[in-house]
Amino acid sequence: MDTRYELVLAPAAVRALLSLSDPARMALAMVLGTELLNGPNARKEAFYDADLRACRREKAVYTATPLSYDAFVAVHRPLSEDELARLRREKGRRRALAQGFHVLDILHLTTAFTRGAHLVGSV
Repeated sequence: MDTRYELVLAPAAVRALLSLSDPARMALAMVLGTELLNGPNARKEAFYDADLRACRREKAVYTATPLSYDAFVAVHRPLSEDELARLRREKGRRRALAQGFHVLDILHLTTAFTRGAHLVGSV
């Protein structure tokens, strides 16, 4: 089974990466590229519906995956077939990888204890 995947970062995820030092950014980018699909913390994932309410995996739109680097969590959803095709066209490739993820945000564990911290899209 191919465990490679396409990765698209939303603005909040880009901001999170850019806020880090170069070595930390590189380490976090490495785990983002390898741990969203059957990574070492796959059994610790949390699942959310479109309204960001906790739900079962079957009804999930978003997944929060704990990453193995410095207590970061990636909030993501799978890319649709149409999004993968669009990505292939935009990158000028003949084909794209068979799967991919849209990373909405990258949160550090400490944000759970910060007043006013919300997942992307929550009120």
